[in-house]
Order: sequence, then C-alpha cells, then structure tokens
Amino acid sequence: MTFGGVLLRAIVVIAMGLILGPIVIVLVLSFSSGNSLSFPPPGLSLQWFVEFFHAGQMRDAFLLSIGLAFAAACGSTLVGLLTALYTTRRRGIVGSILQTLAMAPLVFPALILGLALLLLYRTINMPVLPGLFVAHVVVCLPYAFRAVLTSLQSFDTRYEEAAHSLGAGPVRAFIRVTLPIIWPGVLSGWLFAFVVSFGELNTALFLTGPGVTTLPIEIFSYLQFQGNQLVVAAASALQVGVILLLLLAAERVIGARRIVSR
Repeated sequence: MTFGGVLLRAIVVIAMGLILGPIVIVLVLSFSSGNSLSFPPPGLSLQWFVEFFHAGQMRDAFLLSIGLAFAAACGSTLVGLLTALYTTRRRGIVGSILQTLAMAPLVFPALILGLALLLLYRTINMPVLPGLFVAHVVVCLPYAFRAVLTSLQSFDTRYEEAAHSLGAGPVRAFIRVTLPIIWPGVLSGWLFAFVVSFGELNTALFLTGPGVTTLPIEIFSYLQFQGNQLVVAAASALQVGVILLLLLAAERVIGARRIVSR
C-alpha cells in the first residue's frame, strides 16, 4: 500500500472516531448504573430511561418532537416538491428566485431566523404550535428541496410527454409516471427533513412557550437548570434510536446508497 493510501485511511479513521466517538460514549453512558457521569460506567442499567419516561416534561417534549418532526418533514417535502417542479419545468427569473428562497435558510444564521420569526409572530399574534411548525418547515425546506430537485433533474421528461400523448392530464401523469420514478428522492428529502427537525434547537429557542417545548430545548434546559445529566444521555440515546430506526427503514425501502447520493 502506498503512503498516500495509508494517509487516506488514517484520515478516515480519525474522522470517523471524531464523529462517532462522542455518540458512542453518550449511548454507553445512557445505560450506566451509576449516579454521575463516569466513563466507563460502573455497570449497566435501564434506570435512566425509566426516569426519563417518568419525567412528564421530558416525555411530553419527546412526543411533541416526534409529531412536529413528522409534520414538518411532510410540509417541507411538499413545498420542496412543488418548488422543485416549478424550477425544473419553467426556467427563468422566477424559477431562480424560488430556488434561491428555498435554499436561503441554509445561508442565514438560525438565531437570526428565529428572532425574525419571533418578531413576525408577535406582530400577527401567531399561536405557539403553528408558529413552531412553520419555523421547522422553513428550516427543513432546503434539505427536502435539494433531494427532490436532484431526482427531477435526472428525470427524463419524455415519459411525461408519452403519458400526455396517451390522454393523461398533468396531475394524472405526475402521479402515475413521474412520482413513482422520483419517489426515492422524495423519501430521501423527507428523511433528511425529519432528522433536521427532530434535532432543531437554535430557531426553536425563540418560539417555544409554556407546554410547547421540543426535546432539544428540554435537554438544553435540563442541562442548565435541573437534574442528573444521565437522564439527558438517555434522552439523547432515544433521539439516536429514532433516527437509526428511520434510516434502517429507509435503507430497506430504497437502499442506503440511493439515500446518500441525493
């Protein structure tokens, strides 16, 4: 093996260690039988998961985060799909503006976006939960849009033209011809949007209210003001578990290679 190959493998191993190492440590600590953060743990136990589900605020925040992430992923994927369809079928200044707007949340700092939405919501008296949903859709939109756009750019429009020539209208041609071909990209966009929404903290910090707190914000508050950090480790492990289940399900449906290639 050449020196370049050895160096490349070493860099990959170091990068994977830096990425996966902290996650593995948190997962192991979530099963600790001790009462404080210590690695390796003195033993294994499920007590911190039990305490997590007994903590009403944590449990409610977890359920809210799952529901909000599901709804935000569906909303952002729908908006991303419609925007991607327009930008690929009608090129021009309007399409370019829409594409720029769809990707804009990646450019603006999340704190500034959250503050701007907070000022807007106070002006129009937006309720907390719908406002949080809209904010998550905005934050997730670039990820859903980009995945769908990549699929549409590789789609051969002659299939739709053939469907039109056989008497299918635009909606029927899209549902029966286009969507079955591009659906791996749509599912990938939905998956990325769900993961982003499930872990969103910065924008949501400005927009939550009493009784409407997502799990990342509850974890942040718990670390600052409340009890045992091992409960936070259990909450983080549950987050990782939900995401891994989604990834495994998506891998079974469309394959991991098609997910990461979007």
